[in-house]
Amino acid sequence: MAFSHHFLLHGMLAFSALHLARLQPDRKASLYADASAHHDAGLRLFRTAMMELSPQNCDACFAYSSILVVYTWASSDQTGDLFFPDTSTAGRNISVGWASLLRGVQTLLVTAAEWIGTGSMGIMLYPFTMELELAMIANLEVTAKLTSLNQLWNSSPGKFSPANVEALNETVALLLEAHGLLTSSSVEVQVDTLSIALGWPIRVPEAFLAMVIELKPEALVVLAHYSLLLNHVDHVWFMYGMSGHLLRSIHSRLGREWQSWISWLF
Repeated sequence: MAFSHHFLLHGMLAFSALHLARLQPDRKASLYADASAHHDAGLRLFRTAMMELSPQNCDACFAYSSILVVYTWASSDQTGDLFFPDTSTAGRNISVGWASLLRGVQTLLVTAAEWIGTGSMGIMLYPFTMELELAMIANLEVTAKLTSLNQLWNSSPGKFSPANVEALNETVALLLEAHGLLTSSSVEVQVDTLSIALGWPIRVPEAFLAMVIELKPEALVVLAHYSLLLNHVDHVWFMYGMSGHLLRSIHSRLGREWQSWISWLF
């Protein structure tokens, strides 16, 4: 596939160079330069391919977009943008970083899911789901922590619109489901932990991400609990450090009165 779609070949070579740099730190500078060159070349070709998305190139586009997501974090030396830049942004709105790339994968799937589902990448679209009742008994301590988060918005009626309250509740439910899939012994199929961890930001409502961008403390507290999922993939070299980085980023943005809600996560 990669030899037929050179943007994918460049993406694979860029990602491979990063992996080699991790294994051979004495060559890091030159390998990072190689990775950057392949990344730039692949991205240019990918943008052109996306303008002509078809059954013939959709698998390669899906594969490349997935590589792009993990490349972006891995190439940042564990300091890259996740849901917002790790820089001072006081007093102004900020743009979504790494998470927006994940949402981009979802946008591609909306257009090409039927093509991809019947192709060589179809197995990647397996829908891992779990009944919420089962998820809630997978780990009672975590369930208690997550379900208590609704106090943040239920205790202040009128602070959030009904649509935003629904988005916050749905986001917590998705966290419960994903955590249950990763920890429950009742799951009948072997789940792909990486797919679960990367899938959550794709599935959360747009309204929730909008509240994150606006630095709403309640949304940031909920987002901090995404670290529970990221902890399960911290051993994967290209996901290493993401959980801790997310928590530190959120901790630095929350006022002291909110930090007790996330202290147990550290």
